[in-house]
Amino acid sequence: MGRGMGRGMGRGGDMEATVRKYLPENEHIVFALICTYTSLFGLFKINKALTKKPDPPKVAPVVAAAAAASGSSSKWGFEPPTLETFDEWEKNESNWKKWEDFMSGPLLEKWCETL
Repeated sequence: MGRGMGRGMGRGGDMEATVRKYLPENEHIVFALICTYTSLFGLFKINKALTKKPDPPKVAPVVAAAAAASGSSSKWGFEPPTLETFDEWEKNESNWKKWEDFMSGPLLEKWCETL
């Protein structure tokens, strides 16, 4: 491999001579490579942070108690709670009364038929 490369070209050719001019020891080259990899990783992270899309704004949960107070009711006689509104829904005693009426009334059978 070394014979056909020409005169004056060693193990890496002119490139190695240039690198060895500025980084004479093997430790210097290893340190330069580590710094280069760390810099590239840092630039990647900075670029990712700068181009990150902002999180969508959170929508405030609709309070079920307010819907019941407004006079609107569903076809089942009460406003059913959702996972987001259950905490507020359960604090209203009239919601529980409507729920108990629904569970013991004829509307439960109609609701079961829709399933």
